[in-house]
Amino acid sequence: MSEQRMWPPAEAGRGGMTPAQRVRLLGMAGMATVLMAAAPVMAAPAQERRAQPQDAQIRDSTAQPAEVEQEQTQDGTPLSEEAPGDDVVVTGLRESLKRAVDIKRAAPNIVDSIVADDIGKLPDQNIAEAIQRIPGVTISRDNGEGQFITVRGLGPAFSTALYNGRILATENQGREFSFDILPAELINRVDVSKTPTASQVEGGIASTVDMYTARPFDFGRTKFVVSGQANYDKLRGKASPQASGLFSTTFDDNRFGILVAGSFIDRKIEGRRLFTDGWEANQNLDFNKDGTPELRGVSIPTYVEYGVNSTSRKRLSGLATLQWKPTDTLQLTLDGLYSKLDVNDDNKVFFVFGSPSDVTAATVDENNTVTSYTGIASGPTITNQVRPRLAKTYQAGFNAQWDPTSQVSAFVDLSWSKATDDTGGNQAWFESNLATPSYSPAAVKFNLSRDGLPVYSGLGDILDTSNARAGYLTLEGVSVADEIYQVNSQVKYQADAGIFRGLTVGANYSDRKKKRSSFKTPDVLQSVFSGIRYPQSLFGEPADARDFFDVGMFPNGFPAYSVGDLQEYLLSDAAINATTDPAATRAALAANGGGFGAVLIPSNSGSAQERTIGTFVQASFGGDFGSRSWSGNVGVRFTKTDVTSRGFGQEILSITTPPGLDPIVNLSPAQPITAKGSYAEILPSANFKIDVAKDLVFQAAVAKTLTRATLSDLLLIRNINPRARERAITDGNPDLKPMIGWNYDAALTWYLDRASFLSVALFQKDLSDLSETVTSTVQILGLDFRRTRPENVGDRTYRGIEFSGQYTFTGLPAPLDGLGVQANVSLVEPDATTYNVVGFYEKGPLQFRMAYNYRNSYEQTQAGNRGQPVNVAAYGIWDASLNYALNDNFTVFAQALNLFNEKTFTYSVFEERTITYETYGPRFALGVRANF
Repeated sequence: MSEQRMWPPAEAGRGGMTPAQRVRLLGMAGMATVLMAAAPVMAAPAQERRAQPQDAQIRDSTAQPAEVEQEQTQDGTPLSEEAPGDDVVVTGLRESLKRAVDIKRAAPNIVDSIVADDIGKLPDQNIAEAIQRIPGVTISRDNGEGQFITVRGLGPAFSTALYNGRILATENQGREFSFDILPAELINRVDVSKTPTASQVEGGIASTVDMYTARPFDFGRTKFVVSGQANYDKLRGKASPQASGLFSTTFDDNRFGILVAGSFIDRKIEGRRLFTDGWEANQNLDFNKDGTPELRGVSIPTYVEYGVNSTSRKRLSGLATLQWKPTDTLQLTLDGLYSKLDVNDDNKVFFVFGSPSDVTAATVDENNTVTSYTGIASGPTITNQVRPRLAKTYQAGFNAQWDPTSQVSAFVDLSWSKATDDTGGNQAWFESNLATPSYSPAAVKFNLSRDGLPVYSGLGDILDTSNARAGYLTLEGVSVADEIYQVNSQVKYQADAGIFRGLTVGANYSDRKKKRSSFKTPDVLQSVFSGIRYPQSLFGEPADARDFFDVGMFPNGFPAYSVGDLQEYLLSDAAINATTDPAATRAALAANGGGFGAVLIPSNSGSAQERTIGTFVQASFGGDFGSRSWSGNVGVRFTKTDVTSRGFGQEILSITTPPGLDPIVNLSPAQPITAKGSYAEILPSANFKIDVAKDLVFQAAVAKTLTRATLSDLLLIRNINPRARERAITDGNPDLKPMIGWNYDAALTWYLDRASFLSVALFQKDLSDLSETVTSTVQILGLDFRRTRPENVGDRTYRGIEFSGQYTFTGLPAPLDGLGVQANVSLVEPDATTYNVVGFYEKGPLQFRMAYNYRNSYEQTQAGNRGQPVNVAAYGIWDASLNYALNDNFTVFAQALNLFNEKTFTYSVFEERTITYETYGPRFALGVRANF
C-alpha cells in the first residue's frame, strides 16, 4: 500500500482539488477551527441543559440491534425521556444535529449518527452520500452516485449493513452492501457503530451501519408527507422527475398503526469516460525490427476507449409497516420492503487498439512510461456497449417485543430478504472497425495531452463509415441472486441498584445463499460476422464528444449505432450471405435459438451458502466516582459458520485461434463439484465510558471481531481469457478463512451543548488472515496464463486518529445566531486521509448548507488491469442545499451536487499511466415538500 501522511495533503493531481478549490477548502477549514476553538467563549451564558425528545426510535428496542443505555444530562434528565406534554415531532437541521449528539452520548459504544431533518429527509440524496460526512467514512460511486462505503481505510466488505437491525440481501456479487438500492427518503436515521458490543451481529471489523425507517407508533397521530422535485444533470442536459411520500396513522387509542411510504426517481444522466484497461509493463520496443530493441522495459497503453454514456437510473421503492399493541406489555410489528433499480447504460465508444510490435518510434519519461509513439496496425473502432444493472430487493419481517415488567424485556425477530440482479445475457458489446479509407497505420501518432491524458492523431476521417466492417460481438453478463433467512432473539434484565446494571442474552440464526450465473454468446457466433461490411443506414447521429476532456480528438463527434439495429441487420439474409460460410452461419444461429442469445457458462457460475448460528451474553455496569458517572459493558459472542460452495468443473482441452479472430477455448463437459468448510469463533468485547469532567466524556473499547470472506471469492468458478497478450485465469477459493480483527479504541468528547461537541478518537485494528487477490503464473497447454485467486495472505495493522466537532452559534447576536459548522478529519495509517467541512445557516424559514468531502489518493490493488497496480487519485466534492419554508406545511428547496465537476481518476503507479478518467458532471434539483 502507498502511504500518505501529509496534512494538508500535497497537490492532488487530476483526480483531486484544483489550487483554487484547495484555497477555498483551507479557508473554510481554518475558519471552522478558529470558530470551534472559540466555542466555549461565545456560548450563551445560560444553556438549556434538559434534553428535548430525541428520535422515537431510540426508545424502540424492537428496532435496535443493541441496547441504548439511559445516559443522563447533567441535571439528571434521561436523554431519551420526554417531559409531559412535549411533542415528539421536532424538525430542522439544528434539531437533527441535537438528536444525533443525543444518540452519540447515550450509546454504550462509540457511535456516529446522521439523523433526518424531518421524516424521510436525510441531508443528501443518497444514503452513502449522507454518511460520508461521518468521520472516517468515504464512498465509491457508480454513475456518479454513492454506492459502497469504506470506513477507516477498510473496504466495503469490512462493514456490515443492517436495515432496522437485520442484514439486508444485496444484488452485487460480494458481501458488500449497495447503498444506492435504498432511497434516502425512506430512511430517517443511520448509525455507524465503530466499536461493537456482544449483542451486535458480527461481521463488521470496520463498522456496523444500521439504517432505520419510521414506524407508525413513532408519531401517535396521522402524518402525511409528500415531496416532488425536478433533477437536472448538466452533461445530459435533461430534467427528470423524483417524488416520494409517507402516510402514517394509528387507531384504537394508539394500539394499532399503519405506515406506508414510497419513492420514485427516473434520472437521466450522461457520463464521459476515458479508459485504457491498464498499461502493458516491461515491453521492449524494436522500431526497425532488427531484433535489437531501442527501448526496453517500458510501459505502454495499447487499448484506449473514449466513451459517451447516456444512462437512465430508474428506481421504484416502497415500504409498509403494521404495528399492534394487544396489551400494554406486548407489541407486534410486521413490515415489508421492495426496491427496484434499473440502471441502463448506453455507452457509445471510440477506441484504438494495437500492439507494441507495431510501434516505429517512441519517447519515454523518467518513469519509463511511453509518452508518445508512432505507428499502430489496427484502425479506429467503435462499439456500442450496453451495461445494465437490473436489481430488485425485498425484505419481510416480523418482530414481537414483550416487556412483562419494568426490569425484564425480550424480543424475537424473524425476517426474509432477497436481492437479484438479472444482468446475465443483457449486457452487450458490438464493435465495428471503421476501416476508414483515409487511414494509414504509419501516420497514427499517440501522445499525452497537456492534462496527461492519452490522445491519438492521424486517424483519418473518423466520420467516414463507408468501409465500416463488423468486428467482435457478444451478449453477456452475470446474474446474481442473494437470499437470507434470519432469526434473532434477545432477553434483557435491568437491575435497579448497585453497579450491576443488567444482563442481556440472545441467540441468532441465518441461512444465506448467494448464486452467480454467468452468460455469454457462444464462441462460434462472436466472430463469424467479422469483416462483413455494415450498410450506412445503421449509423445514426454521431456521439457528441466535442468537449471530451479537451483532448481535441472529436471536433464533430464520432460515429455511433445501436446494438438493436446491428442485431436486426446481422440476422438478415444480406448479412448471413456475406459471411465466409453462410450455411455454417445459419446452422450456428439455429443451434442457438436463431440469434445471439447468451448461454450459461457453467465453469464461471456457482453458489455459496452460509449457515450461521450465534449466541451472546453481555453484562452492563455503571456507577459514580464522586460526582462523575461511569458505565460499561462486557460480553462475549460465539458464532459458528458452515459454508457450502457449489460449481462446475471443466478442463481446458484445447485453445484454437481461427485466422484473424480471437482464440476459442474448448472445455470438457461440465461436472458438478461441491466443497464444504466450517469454522467457529469466540468474540469477546468490552466498552467503558466515564465523565472525567463536566460534559467531558472518555470512552474506551476492545473487541475481537471478524469479517467473513466476501461471497464472490468463495465460489467454485473459473473465468478464462485466452487472448495472447491478456492470457488470464480468475478463480474462486472456497477454502478462505474469515478475517479476524482485534480492535482497540479510545475517544474523548467534550459536549459543549446539546448540538455542539469536540471529539478526538484513537484506534488500532490488528488484522489476521487478510484475504487479497494473489497473482501467479501457471502453464496450460504450453501457454503461460496469469492466474488470480483470493488467498488468506497474512496480517496487517491499521491505526489512526480522528478529530471531529460541530458547533451552532446560538450565542451570537441575530442574525448570526443561525450559523453553524461541522468538521472532521480522519488520518489512517497506512494510506487513508479523509476530511469533511460543512457550513450551514438556519434562521426562521431559511436553511442553507454547503459541504465539502475529501479522500486522499491510495493504492486500490497491486494486481489489477493488465496485472499492474491500480491507484485511485485524490477526490474532493462540493455539495450545497437551500430550503425555504413558505409556511408550516410547505417548503421549497434546491440542491446542487458536484458543483465543480470533480472527476474520478485511476492510474497505474504513476499519474501519466491513466486507467480511468471519468465524470458525470454536476447535478441540480428543485422541488417542493408538503408536511401535514
